[in-house]
Amino acid sequence: MADTVQDNRYARAPHLWALGVGAVISGDFFGWQTALSAGFLGLVVNLVLASVLYILLSFSIAELSTSVPCGGGPYAFAHRALGSTSAYFAGLAEVLKVVVTVAVIAVGIGAYMNQLLKLEEGHGPIWWVVFYVLFTVLNLIGVALSFRVQVAATVLSVVILIVFYIGAISYVDYGLWVRDQDWEWKDGASGLVNGFSFSMWFFLGIEELPLAVEDTIDPQVNMPRGLISSIVTLFVLAFSTAFFNTTISPGASAIFESASPLLDGYKTVFGDNSVTSGFSWLLIVGLLASFHSFIYCMGRLVMAMARDGFLPAILANVHPIRQTPTAGILAGTSIGLVTVIVMYYAIGFIRLGAVLINLALLGALISYAFQLVSFLALRVREPDLARPYRSPFGMPGALLCLGLVAYALFTIVYQGAGSSDFLVSIVIAILYFVLGAAWFAGVARHHIKPLSVIHQGERQGYVGADSPHAASLTKESTALA
Repeated sequence: MADTVQDNRYARAPHLWALGVGAVISGDFFGWQTALSAGFLGLVVNLVLASVLYILLSFSIAELSTSVPCGGGPYAFAHRALGSTSAYFAGLAEVLKVVVTVAVIAVGIGAYMNQLLKLEEGHGPIWWVVFYVLFTVLNLIGVALSFRVQVAATVLSVVILIVFYIGAISYVDYGLWVRDQDWEWKDGASGLVNGFSFSMWFFLGIEELPLAVEDTIDPQVNMPRGLISSIVTLFVLAFSTAFFNTTISPGASAIFESASPLLDGYKTVFGDNSVTSGFSWLLIVGLLASFHSFIYCMGRLVMAMARDGFLPAILANVHPIRQTPTAGILAGTSIGLVTVIVMYYAIGFIRLGAVLINLALLGALISYAFQLVSFLALRVREPDLARPYRSPFGMPGALLCLGLVAYALFTIVYQGAGSSDFLVSIVIAILYFVLGAAWFAGVARHHIKPLSVIHQGERQGYVGADSPHAASLTKESTALA
């Protein structure tokens, strides 16, 4: 008997915009500054490439989310197009990304809190625990409240950025704060390679939106609208932040070293006084918007994978009344908190954020590759599959995006070869996937269930690509989509 999910749906396109932009907007507050290792003009070049990557990815995912309407997102797309083995590793990569990204944002929150209160960096773990617990509880309370908080936090974050952009206009001096600091280009081609992955931080997270499909009203219409409106907003914010935060005092060299670049920019524009200090507390909202959004997505990803047999069944448990993925949220946040604390004491604070960003990006890029290959496979194998929304860039766009994903992976490996700190992220990722492969071979592959999609408000069984009946059921699966 099909499970009804329509009654629990809440999100429309504006909520999805808030979730998509909110998941990413912390990148405008913290993390992107390391991309200045390529110099300001190098950052611009890398940002153009990253923008192309994420625009093409977003349109491809928009199509997949309507043709394979399932709460599992990346792993569900791979399950439908490539089979259960590919689905498992796509999901494993996505779990790595969301868990570590939450940890990265926690580091940013701690850095901002320490600077606002003039505390030493050693207080960071205290803030991590406080905010992990607070937002775990918020996500456990229920979907409706979570989306209301997300919309409010995202709108306020965008307003904070726009106020900064407008205020910074009269302070812009490219010659003084970039050229005179010899920060137009840094380290040539090597600088471009080293800085590319951090320019992606302006967009990382937009691809999480399909995980909200089970909370979305009429997802075939609202999901593409949410994705496209989100990527357009993020594109404008990314270039605006990079320009205005770098071309004013204290300049590119200082922003590159800053733990809280937007706060430094606010002090330049509005002064370092008691009024500015009070207003600066609002800057934390941007980080909290992303923190909340990723915890939401993490819980739904873990729940969906457990429900379909890829992870322990206990992680599929939901609250009987609120329908929140209780076990998935608790497991994901607990692992993330332990990870960030252990790595803090292992490598220290200075490189912690950058190393965690690269670890999150490794998971993200592997997940992107699976999603793009799934897009191509379904276009080739099932051209008649119902697609309520079609990517205007089609297969050429997906192939170009796949090439950019491969380049991004190369840049992270290149960094690992030249830095013991970044090598840590590669080693951790390898160990993670080795352990994951052992779990799949020994346990998970014996418990995998048919892919479950949403059709007219009900969850229905859906044949995967590796099923012997897949070919004969193409028309049926098309109807369900």
